[in-house]
Amino acid sequence: MNTSYIRLRKIRDFGATISDTIQYLKIHWQNLLLLYAVFVVPFLLVATLMGANTFAAFFARIADTEELGRNPFAFFTPAFLLAIILYFLSTISYSTVVYLYMRQTEERGGQAPTLQETGAQFLPKLLSNSGYMLLAFLGLVGLALFAVIPILGILIAFLAFMYFMVDLALLFPANTIEDNPFPSTFRRMVHLVRDRWWYTFGVIIVFGMIFYFFSSIISLVSGMIFGISSVNFLKPANPEQVFTQKYFLVMGLSAVVQQVFYLIVHVGVGVHYFSLREEKDGAGLEEQIDQLGRDSGPHGHIDEQY
Repeated sequence: MNTSYIRLRKIRDFGATISDTIQYLKIHWQNLLLLYAVFVVPFLLVATLMGANTFAAFFARIADTEELGRNPFAFFTPAFLLAIILYFLSTISYSTVVYLYMRQTEERGGQAPTLQETGAQFLPKLLSNSGYMLLAFLGLVGLALFAVIPILGILIAFLAFMYFMVDLALLFPANTIEDNPFPSTFRRMVHLVRDRWWYTFGVIIVFGMIFYFFSSIISLVSGMIFGISSVNFLKPANPEQVFTQKYFLVMGLSAVVQQVFYLIVHVGVGVHYFSLREEKDGAGLEEQIDQLGRDSGPHGHIDEQY
């Protein structure tokens, strides 16, 4: 048994969730960084290199009101859409590889898997998570349609959006760590969050704030480094080319570094998932045992057979 092993499947309170997340990161940060570099950074780098050109052209086309009026969809070029897809894939890949690692480590009693072992299960789970991501996106777009109804529709859309965004935080860990048939993971995530919505909301907010703190430091440092030359990245005199390729390139590379700290959010949500799983599944098992005891008692169904 690994002496530094942190058992993930146990019920935790709020403080224990934060504490175990920190301890887990202390133990596994090197392996998690390697997974980030191999499975996530390539998507981000390609998207950044493509986006440096396409996003600059995007804002230039938006600034051209005459062209925008003639063809409002002209700025959705294939390169622009491909860059957006790559950013989405980087997000899904990030979640997939972290939760795969947590699953394999837990199954092995704290023994960390190799890069090859995690990679062997990566593609099927990436495709599965991408399918769930697409369905969730379409569902959120459907909710947004309520916003066309004045006041009441906007309120319904906002509340429903907030509710399901918290539920969706458990979608990727539930689908990656478990092997549920498609698309039953949606029911699974709702089951896990039921009666624990505010608790889950609080966990997400706390870890999101921690990520934002470190991300802001990186953003500040990159701003100080490139601050003097940043005036060359903007062209306020030319409204059709306010944002240049260099601007988006620098911002994109800075985001690659900032995303390292998103490990805090992924691991924190993963630890919270294991806690909810033990809480809900463990309680269900206890109820089944109690029911079995009642059925086999002196007046139970089993005795009545004799």
